[in-house]
Amino acid sequence: MSSRPTAGFGVPENEIDPQHFIVRISPSGRELVTVIEDYGISGPKFDSEENGPVDQVLRCRVDPRRWRMVATPLRNAFNERLKSRKLRSGRWEAGDNRVHRLLGREMCVLLWAIDECDESLVPAAVNAWTGLRPEERWWLYAMAAHNSGKADEYNRGWRKAIRYGLTEGAALPDAYRPTLLEGL
Repeated sequence: MSSRPTAGFGVPENEIDPQHFIVRISPSGRELVTVIEDYGISGPKFDSEENGPVDQVLRCRVDPRRWRMVATPLRNAFNERLKSRKLRSGRWEAGDNRVHRLLGREMCVLLWAIDECDESLVPAAVNAWTGLRPEERWWLYAMAAHNSGKADEYNRGWRKAIRYGLTEGAALPDAYRPTLLEGL
């Protein structure tokens, strides 16, 4: 089916140590889901906080309940894109899941939006994220990753703007909107 061999969600297998993201899901399903950007052979990158080069950066931690709310929409969006490029689809499993670097950037935008928001706003964030073009997601990632892209920097700069923009500034999907009769 696939014209090029890939692992996970579109990570090329025929390249030596490509840049990609790792989504670490605990086997118990009770620990935080972590997202790590691995620079691969193109790294390491200089980290001013560490005052030296780093090969990996912890981008996000999400509680398992929120992860379950976004895992299926992420998988569907990624597999649709992979299928359009005649690449093998992926699925989320316990352990380390590899994600292509561009898809990982898009995933971070959604996870950054939901990591500290009210849980009732997660469907709105998914709806708003789905409405963005990939290029818009990449741009948002680039803006946030520059100065607030680590896991613990959730309440500053572009990370805060992404959270407000995709949750509170977005409309809920039709399935979550109350009808006129429910208010009576």
